[in-house]
Amino acid sequence: MENERLMKVGERFIGDGHPCFVIAEMGINHNGSVEIAKSLIDGAVSAGCDAVKFQKRTPEICVPHDQWGIERDTPWGRMTYIDYRHKMEFSREEFTEIVEYCKSKGIVWFSSCWDEEAVDFMEYFDPVVYKIASASLTDHALLQNTLH
Repeated sequence: MENERLMKVGERFIGDGHPCFVIAEMGINHNGSVEIAKSLIDGAVSAGCDAVKFQKRTPEICVPHDQWGIERDTPWGRMTYIDYRHKMEFSREEFTEIVEYCKSKGIVWFSSCWDEEAVDFMEYFDPVVYKIASASLTDHALLQNTLH
């Protein structure tokens, strides 16, 4: 069909004539815990979701410098905002474990990256797609970086 709009994500087609593609928003709801992330993935699989979406940021880039030292109440007690943002981000080893877990559960994963370094981090894992945050729609350098 000439007007058919399709996109392939993993092994699934999304678009005209295809079932709804349901994405579970993991975001940062894992609180930087691989075990919580796995539990959220299990919930998404159990609910019949097609994919899970995480977020990735480089704190030094995404947190304005004047907010680094501001103290906040967090799940780990009171700490500076920059320290909190670091605790929320997975290391390469932790994210490797999460990616492998998604594969073992047969669910697609991907991420919203908030800066170019975050895209570079995710490229190591070869995501099938990126989700662009609405706040980043005019960040041309970031958008270009997701086209690797």
